Amino acid sequence: MKNRDLQRTSRRTFLKAVSLGAATAAYGSVGHAASAGGDGASASVAGTAREFCFNEPFDGGVIHEECGYPVLGTETGPDGKHVLKIQVTGSMPPGAKLEVFTADGREVPVSVRDGVFRGTATLKDRITEIQARTTLNGEPREIRTRVVWAKNSYRRFRCYIDDHSFFFRDILKNDYKSIFDCFYLKKLRQLHRDFGAKINLNCFNTTPERDFRLSMFPDKYRPEFEDNADWLRLAFHSENEFPDIPYLNATPEKLAADFDLVAGELKRIAGSAYTAGLQIHWADVPPDCYQILADRGVKMLQTRGRKRDSKDRKICDYHLPDDVLEYLYDHQGWMHFESGLIFYSGSTGGCDWTPVDKIAANILRRIEVPAQSHLINIGGHEQYWWPFYKNFVPDIYERYATAFRFVLDRGYRPVWIEDGFFGGAE
Repeated sequence: MKNRDLQRTSRRTFLKAVSLGAATAAYGSVGHAASAGGDGASASVAGTAREFCFNEPFDGGVIHEECGYPVLGTETGPDGKHVLKIQVTGSMPPGAKLEVFTADGREVPVSVRDGVFRGTATLKDRITEIQARTTLNGEPREIRTRVVWAKNSYRRFRCYIDDHSFFFRDILKNDYKSIFDCFYLKKLRQLHRDFGAKINLNCFNTTPERDFRLSMFPDKYRPEFEDNADWLRLAFHSENEFPDIPYLNATPEKLAADFDLVAGELKRIAGSAYTAGLQIHWADVPPDCYQILADRGVKMLQTRGRKRDSKDRKICDYHLPDDVLEYLYDHQGWMHFESGLIFYSGSTGGCDWTPVDKIAANILRRIEVPAQSHLINIGGHEQYWWPFYKNFVPDIYERYATAFRFVLDRGYRPVWIEDGFFGGAE
């Protein structure tokens, strides 16, 4: 298979960057800026320019009980229900009068010092809107920020493997009695049996050479796929591996056509083993395509954060605004309210090119950070399992086994990303 390089950027370069790192107008008027420091007292440059803005919580940011700042702790409310306390901070012009309150009318008492306001809010619901009101130059001003609470979050891991087409072609060519006569699926089944892993396979419609397409695959294996749907599921990835970044500037019509084509074939082939818990090839579609995915059952999309002032090329980030990417560099998830999609940062690096003796360190770098520790990915690409592939990795099975063993020993549980809220929380 020829390795193409579109716009001088390789997939390996991207995923290595992901493993090392973790619109506003287009996404609604929010009136906030991400905090530059851990205590939330310092407004960002954008916040200072706007003068009146929220710094914490970040608008659309997903938080949970153990993520650290701005979470202050939990308590039992007057009605006996579990509530979450969070720090609320923001910037305002000196001398202005200020009211801060939740959208349901509960006051958030704040103190003001040196143009920074600070208080504590109590969250009861999954999404809480916090508002602030003042008068500037004789004109009333109001800002808001919306915080998303993933209740009762826990340490969990997701396994997805991208770029599937070879195993379909192999099964068709050899007319196997069982799908597990294909060595690749047999190896994945062993990973499940040894570690309880749930494995999501993101699929192309055609092989890179276009000598196979899903319409050629028979439906006689459907009962076997369905019998194993508790641990093995198939999802849309792209129409083909090439060109790279196929949906970078895709129209909603193009994405919908490819999605429906592949999803339709996968449903025919695998029945209930089909899932909408996908990963898009090269992790990019324009914002006007978000609703296409949401309408087809997609809940979450894995991407990467971006370090503030990074000079690296922006890529594989779903066209997300800079402030959101900066937030995801240090945190785990962000909700796009218009579509309901959650973008999350969960990568620990691909097993394809991470040697066995480096895998534990890669995972540890993430799980040692509370704000990034609850939801992690373990995965890679199908090609590296096949001996005919030029970048075949002989010890690929042991790399996955090492990753699974490491997280299981630390209390992580396997999940489907499409289950529950935020991959398994309430």
